[in-house]
Amino acid sequence: MGSATIFASNNNKTDQKNTVYTEDKQNITVDRAHPEFTIKLKSNPTTGYAWFLREYDANLISPVKHSFQKPEQNLMGAPGYEIWTFRVKPQGFLVPQQTTIRMIYARPWQGADSSTQLVFRVTTQGKTE
Repeated sequence: MGSATIFASNNNKTDQKNTVYTEDKQNITVDRAHPEFTIKLKSNPTTGYAWFLREYDANLISPVKHSFQKPEQNLMGAPGYEIWTFRVKPQGFLVPQQTTIRMIYARPWQGADSSTQLVFRVTTQGKTE
């Protein structure tokens, strides 16, 4: 597993749909027009592993939703995806800011020592008036 990048664009102000990003990029840029972003990470709960939200700035970001998406083909042991949705709080857009979201892929009974870690860098775009 590697890092993940998330880009939220304001090209279409009327498009309120969340943009979904995966683990193959490193930086997240979020603007006021689209304060929510979704991270989609490969996961295989049949192995005992799951993604855990390890660290984030609760003053700037709120976790909104976490769910598991089963694989399209119903094969035993096939990996699916964990879907994580976050929202940048209004104060996150007062001035441009940077923060991180740290997640680990681990078996709960083994602890963080045997885990894979992802660090997402989140940059907010401040007011433009």
